[in-house]
Amino acid sequence: MKLKFSYFLLAFTAFLLSSCDPENVLKPIEKDTKLLFEWDDAKTQTITFSTASISSSSAKVIITGSAATITDGGYYSVSGQMNNGQLIVDAKDQVVKIQFNGITMNNDTTSPLFIRDAKKTIIFLKTGTTNTFTDGAAYTHVGDPNAAIFSKDYLGFTGEGNLVVNGNYNDAISSDDMLYIDNGNFSVKSIDDGIRGKDSLIVNNGNINVICSTGHALKSDNVLKPGKGYLKIAGGTLSLTSSDGDGIHTSKRLIIDGGNITARSLNSQALRSDSLVHISGGTSMVNASKKGIESPFITISGGTTTINSVKAGVNATYGLGGTTNDGSMLILSNGNLYINSDDGTGIDSSGDIIMSGGTVVVQGPSDKDKEGINYNGKFTISGGFLIASGPQSVLSVKAPGTESSQNSVRLTSSTMATNLINIQDASGKSIVTFKPIRSAYGLLLSSPELKTGDYKVFKGGTYEGGTTVNGYSKDGTYSNGTLVKTFTVTDKLTTISF
Repeated sequence: MKLKFSYFLLAFTAFLLSSCDPENVLKPIEKDTKLLFEWDDAKTQTITFSTASISSSSAKVIITGSAATITDGGYYSVSGQMNNGQLIVDAKDQVVKIQFNGITMNNDTTSPLFIRDAKKTIIFLKTGTTNTFTDGAAYTHVGDPNAAIFSKDYLGFTGEGNLVVNGNYNDAISSDDMLYIDNGNFSVKSIDDGIRGKDSLIVNNGNINVICSTGHALKSDNVLKPGKGYLKIAGGTLSLTSSDGDGIHTSKRLIIDGGNITARSLNSQALRSDSLVHISGGTSMVNASKKGIESPFITISGGTTTINSVKAGVNATYGLGGTTNDGSMLILSNGNLYINSDDGTGIDSSGDIIMSGGTVVVQGPSDKDKEGINYNGKFTISGGFLIASGPQSVLSVKAPGTESSQNSVRLTSSTMATNLINIQDASGKSIVTFKPIRSAYGLLLSSPELKTGDYKVFKGGTYEGGTTVNGYSKDGTYSNGTLVKTFTVTDKLTTISF
């Protein structure tokens, strides 16, 4: 039965991802990416900005006052410094490659870098250089461009140099097409969105630090074109902070295959998608956010995800509210998920929860109107390890249904508080050792090691050696606890109190 269910879950997950992935986002984005991100010094032409003038070695560059316009494809190395200057790309159907070789430019009234028309524009950040683009707080026009670096077409970044972008008007870096970050070191500040790729935003590598106020740190938001509006992170180190927006926000799929991500949103979600969040690798850390992950469909099949939130840690929902099953779903098949929810439900699904593998540790809230785990549909467990705590509320921690093929035990106690809890089998082997961070009333445990048979519950005591993550300790030694309960597992769900 368990094997059949596992096959079903794998097939269903594959269907869910493929149906939400009509453009094969889970596969390589484009075959010519390698060629796109290659530089040829022998073909390089120069554009040099200075305090009072602009010069270029190329006849393809038109200089008008404080603006230089690239009118044809090719390789251009840009350097120098200019106040109220502008670099424009207007090369229809051409591939333009621009090397930032120590360029500092600001513009008080419009975008200092405006890619008006090109098939694709690739920015190369030269090793050892720092390049800075800053716009003003008020533009003299409305509409496009509306970011310090703005492109109407495909925009890519690569190299090992540094790029500093200060978006004082609206966004910092924005593309109305695909925005692809192959590599580079980014320091981005913005009023609205930090880095936006309307059709898609892909991060392959790099060090990316984004701080924004009202918008989202990373965003893809094309809601009109099928298959557009997705965001994928395959690698890199990202630090994403927003005051009032999301750390990452997508209209369609948010796919995390790798990388080291730290996301923080003071008044919204750290990771948000209107369609699907899929995490299969990497390390994702949500720090001090109002909410952790929110989307109608959430799948976690790998990586390590740690969430420290004020409200809900993981919330699978369409956002309709109420207690009716809205068709949303949380699927947990592998990886590690650690949740510490201060004042909201740790794991919440307005639809179903399906768990077949991985490690899930939930520190539930202090709010007695919330739970460690809650759902409106069904909660089915066929594998993996789960430990979750909850407050003295009506449900505390909502248990899985009898459709589950793996055993679970739900414990409640008015004396549990923040005491160390240890459960051992009849031979004295520890099944779990867990310490609630906040005063807990309920615990839910599900483990492949929880077989039919007799068990003992100990409270207090000490734990030495091993590792402890989010209150869950393993590979060490438990001792000196007080025996508070014995119980026997005979069904898929065993409920006890002490």
